[in-house]
Amino acid sequence: MGRWDWTREHRTTRHESTGGVVSTSYTLSDVVQAGLIKQKDAADFRDQTGLADFAWRVFWPEEAIEGRRYEQAMARARGVVVFMHGWDGSHAIWEQIPAMVCAANPRVIALAADVNGFGGSPFVYELPPINACDPAADMAAVERWIELLGLRSSSRATRRLRIITLVGHSMSGAALFYLDESRWREHEVGRLAVAPALLLNDGMRKGFYKALGVGIWAGSAAETLGWLKERLAPSIVEMLIGASSRAVKDEHVRIFNATPKGVIAQTFFAMGATPHEVKPRRWRHFRAVLGHKDRLVGIKPMLDLLEELGFASNQVRVVLGDHYYFSVSNQSRHLHLRNRKILVKEILTMHRTCRRAVLKSA
Repeated sequence: MGRWDWTREHRTTRHESTGGVVSTSYTLSDVVQAGLIKQKDAADFRDQTGLADFAWRVFWPEEAIEGRRYEQAMARARGVVVFMHGWDGSHAIWEQIPAMVCAANPRVIALAADVNGFGGSPFVYELPPINACDPAADMAAVERWIELLGLRSSSRATRRLRIITLVGHSMSGAALFYLDESRWREHEVGRLAVAPALLLNDGMRKGFYKALGVGIWAGSAAETLGWLKERLAPSIVEMLIGASSRAVKDEHVRIFNATPKGVIAQTFFAMGATPHEVKPRRWRHFRAVLGHKDRLVGIKPMLDLLEELGFASNQVRVVLGDHYYFSVSNQSRHLHLRNRKILVKEILTMHRTCRRAVLKSA
């Protein structure tokens, strides 16, 4: 797959600059129309994923760009951090974190994607099949998108191998366990699972999410649509992410109201169903960070699962907070403000660890 012509990209999109970091939003359909990606390649992506479009936001360190020529930033980049949100979210749930990562390391570019039928990445059908909505499909779509954009280094790269760090929250944290490792070179990819909703051995929560998925779909008739929008969405948000910022809560409610109920239901059901097996192995360059008061992901079942899958103690961290332990509100400022800094440090540490391993093995 060829790489983007970043000079043309700059002329065809609007950018914003905040705190020394430049950011720009894209959709797959827009970049195809601009001639940056071939229509056939985009059509293949849609056929493989079931997604009608795909949206993301890119963050560049402003100091890495001379004369706002974005292709220079990409050429200089030693790493790309890809942020993947969870159920009923969008790239916006990460708030300042992608920009903080870029500001801390000018050789890193961040991309925050809308995934799995949410935000600017809708499915073709309002009731997609379960196997298009589950965490494994989420991961497969992101891997194909990375290939489509040509973000990885050429096959000839050795010491200059670009590191791809995947940061997944909740549903997308679970998705990271389904990465196709055979497609990646040694040390090329690092993974950070943020409150991963991998519920393989948590029967209580699996049953709850499957039942809720069925209930949302059953309640999608016109007479109950108002109840879904006015009562259910805010209730779920408050129950699962009560200590997050107001902006994150509002974004979840907005996405809930804008997303076909079939997608909402199928994705929630898929989180509980989780038909794909995850086998124990050596999880190279993979860490999980959990919140101790997470009501969506049970801390004890998750720790037991990580042990069963072969994780070591130095690959797991528990911080004080809930499912959105990195999102700061007045209620959570004391704990979550520190957690946000911890998460940024974890991301940059993963990048450096992979980078050092590449240099050592070259």
